[in-house]
Amino acid sequence: LGKVLFSLVMNLEPTVPLLLKAGCHVCSETFRDPVSLSCNHSFCSSCLKKFWEQTGNKNSLIDVAKHLGNLSFRVWEKMKDKVHFSPVILDPNTANRYLYLSDDLTSVRRGDTDQQLPDNLERNTEYSNVLGSEGFRSGKHSWEVEVGDHPHWTVGLVKESVERKGERKPSPEYGIWRLLHGDGKYTNGDGQTLTVKKSLQRIRVQLDYDRGEVSFYDPEDMSHICTLRDTFTEKLLPYFGVGKAADLLSLQNQL
Repeated sequence: LGKVLFSLVMNLEPTVPLLLKAGCHVCSETFRDPVSLSCNHSFCSSCLKKFWEQTGNKNSLIDVAKHLGNLSFRVWEKMKDKVHFSPVILDPNTANRYLYLSDDLTSVRRGDTDQQLPDNLERNTEYSNVLGSEGFRSGKHSWEVEVGDHPHWTVGLVKESVERKGERKPSPEYGIWRLLHGDGKYTNGDGQTLTVKKSLQRIRVQLDYDRGEVSFYDPEDMSHICTLRDTFTEKLLPYFGVGKAADLLSLQNQL
């Protein structure tokens, strides 16, 4: 059989550490074009620019402690109605026959032989993909995928009516908004090669349905990878693609 590709990283009930990683320390909102400083704190680029304009000195230090005060109330109250943290469970009825899902439906590996599975309408038969069991029609949603050192993977979202039996291109034109890793390169849904500081071990996928944005981040420092923008008109489902098998990877199912 093949090897483990990645596991979904989730948290049923958001905690303060999770919110810290997901939001700007100044405005407490979900990151918009985040910037990481040498102190390892991250801020929205607009918040940082506004701070520097107010102080008139780009060497000024932001009082992080001041902005982080009373996190359990201030940050949570601002974010709880804006970002919905929920477990992403894989839908076995959509899995390609070469894909093997874990018993808890939170990880997937690609095997060497296909399984005898029914050719139901939901199943992806042309490509090695599997979709999430729950979709989104509004709001903000975020989840993480541990990809490790696997040589070929795809994460993102697709529209519910995406082609599952025939040929298609993995692009917004076909209702697919994704980040791809293959041949040692990272590319977005438009086929553009992306520049990253280091090899990515985990990916945060962030959907803002109402703004028409699918963003990808490195959750280790919340550095921005890319954002795809479009107008969404139907339910979107989490999307995962598995390429060639790799060595066994350790699974991590909590933040």
